[in-house]
Amino acid sequence: MNSVLESQPFSPSASARWINVLLFTSLVLSLAAALFGILAKQWIREYMLWNSPLATPRENVLVRQMRFEDWESWNIDATITAVPALLEIAMVLFLIGMVTLLWTLDDVVAIILTVIVSAFLLTVSAFTILP
Repeated sequence: MNSVLESQPFSPSASARWINVLLFTSLVLSLAAALFGILAKQWIREYMLWNSPLATPRENVLVRQMRFEDWESWNIDATITAVPALLEIAMVLFLIGMVTLLWTLDDVVAIILTVIVSAFLLTVSAFTILP
């Protein structure tokens, strides 16, 4: 009777682990891209507000120069450029995770969506590489 009640310890399958890694990595990258986009917008807004009517022209120029130097030293251009790349990587990981999940659930649906996702990713890759 005890052998019936005793169960084996739970161990997730390799596909379940991969699905979770892909989907959660996609989520983290999407959230990071959203946060970087918000931060970039704030940085740009602050950078553009250098001409205060309450300050002297000299103070305005000094503030503008300080912000310009900070912009360069913090490499803001690279951060802004990284936002679309993070979203693209997140999308690819999400689609791979979704297709992997579908293969564990239903072969027919998985085949159909694998074809659609593959065509979509090939199109996106072509548009990314060609220009």
